[in-house]
Amino acid sequence: MDAQSKFTFFLLKLVDAKKLASKTLLHPKRSKQFKFPHRLKKYLHEQFLVHRRNVVTFASNAATSSKHIVFLHGGGYTVEVQNGHWWLVEQLVKKSANKLSFIDYPLAPEHNYLHAHAMLTEAYTQLCQKHPNDIFYLLGDSAGGGFCLAFAQNLRDTHFAPQPEKIALLSPWLDLSMCNPAIAEMEPLDLLLSTKTLLSCANWFANGLDLKSPVLSPLYGTMNDLKSVAAFVGSHELFLPDCRLLKQKLESSNTPLFYKEYSGMQHDFILFPIKARHTLLNDVLAYFG
Repeated sequence: MDAQSKFTFFLLKLVDAKKLASKTLLHPKRSKQFKFPHRLKKYLHEQFLVHRRNVVTFASNAATSSKHIVFLHGGGYTVEVQNGHWWLVEQLVKKSANKLSFIDYPLAPEHNYLHAHAMLTEAYTQLCQKHPNDIFYLLGDSAGGGFCLAFAQNLRDTHFAPQPEKIALLSPWLDLSMCNPAIAEMEPLDLLLSTKTLLSCANWFANGLDLKSPVLSPLYGTMNDLKSVAAFVGSHELFLPDCRLLKQKLESSNTPLFYKEYSGMQHDFILFPIKARHTLLNDVLAYFG
């Protein structure tokens, strides 16, 4: 781990980032209106509403590819898109010839998984109709990663729209029940996430549904017949044990897998202004091709 990352993570420990993150997750703030950074306006390709939520597609002037990334942000299903997510969107648009559509899906506690899945289903369907020649990929970090995989499993089972050709999961939250006993060993290492806090967020989003239902926790879903899955995870995060279980399940399926762990890295480190996030970004770009 480089010195910059060590210093950044030292600061996280110093300010008790886990306590701050729990407060943010449990008492999420809401913007009066949806907006994205001004610097992204030059990439704006189209914008429309689905269930009164925004779907925004970005593309650079050099966008010549038929590849189309659909991005679902993380935040424990409660927190709105953060600056780090917009950095990731900008980099993916600038450094590839692909389109990227950001889905502003409904969040808990005001909404639950039914609202989120209904909005995403309609948004994805409309994107497929608007861009019939595009090849779709899914990308999500943290909760957005778990959401991507659960949605892809649903697409496979229902056949209502084309399956994504590739699914990239960054530090994905795969099991909302947090029942893996190995998670307890990771709790002291993860400077951001708290099992207790995540369970509160999970129950808001689930609205009474069993937390082990695959629509919430895709780790319990069938892994066969997905086109391709990549999982990227830090070695110092609560979700590492479940990511390793995902790896085992995918290796036992007929779905191609790319898997990588990053030594010493914290949860969702692509959102932090450290050199290591560029390594992960390049790995994602390489996976999407």
